[in-house]
Amino acid sequence: MSVPPQESESSPLSSYAQGLAVVGFGGFVLSFDIPLIRLSESAFWTVLLVRGVLTCLAAVLIWRIDRLLFPSSRKLIAGRAGLIVTGIYSLAAATFVFSVFNTSAGNVVFILAFNPMFSALLSWRMVGERPSTATLLAIPATLFGVLLIIGAGFETGNWMGDLAALATAFLVALAITLARRSRTDMRYAAALGAFLPALLAAPFVAAEGIQYEAIGWLVLNGAMIVPIALICLALGPMFVPAPIVSIAYLVETVLAPVWVWMVFSERPTDLALAGGIVVVGTLVVHSLVELGRARRSRRRSIAVASRHV
Repeated sequence: MSVPPQESESSPLSSYAQGLAVVGFGGFVLSFDIPLIRLSESAFWTVLLVRGVLTCLAAVLIWRIDRLLFPSSRKLIAGRAGLIVTGIYSLAAATFVFSVFNTSAGNVVFILAFNPMFSALLSWRMVGERPSTATLLAIPATLFGVLLIIGAGFETGNWMGDLAALATAFLVALAITLARRSRTDMRYAAALGAFLPALLAAPFVAAEGIQYEAIGWLVLNGAMIVPIALICLALGPMFVPAPIVSIAYLVETVLAPVWVWMVFSERPTDLALAGGIVVVGTLVVHSLVELGRARRSRRRSIAVASRHV
């Protein structure tokens, strides 16, 4: 029996709604990462160790539960490609924490928002996925915004933290691109990547002791916030296209500075704020354009399929 076109369209739309809820929740949860690190008032090596160990343990626990419920479930690390991607996420975890300690929260998340543009360029070079016209136009605009933020960092002495945030954005984009090229599910790689920085931090913590003022915030962050957020965001591409995932990352970009501003009264400089507005505004427009293009393409596919039923 033939299926009416409107019913065939409702199923993917329902899947999109579920995917949007998952990645939106992931972006919202991730927005508490930096504020919780700041609230713990912990030393750099302590954050790397505690956050890393707890994030990794939480990911392993979730994977074990998944394996018990579904014995044929995916591997924790997907072979050699999985090891490489996990290693890249390890570097990203270290540069991210360094950036949190060496520049403002607003600068960190605004620069990390450049990640989708890095992903587009790397996908073009490594996977052969040519960026759309909207992406090619968005790249110079977002780059201009990032340069404004780094320029503000030179004025305030935070440029090393800004460059570390830029390195984090590049490393995460590289890991995502390699995972996409391998066509392998690596949803746990980002969380597992926190383990190597923790291992590196262990000798320093052993020498100087765990240094903190309110470690409960750090435990909450490492055991729940980070692993839940990373896994939700990693699940996103299974349900929704990349533009929607980009919007979900923008949730963190917008909310994290707000939480820090409310709790710590830490306002970005005017130049950094201007750069952040350029980056966020460009990415919002870019994501909406790409989303509209994806919807039109999907509707055309549904119309073609309905004519052949």
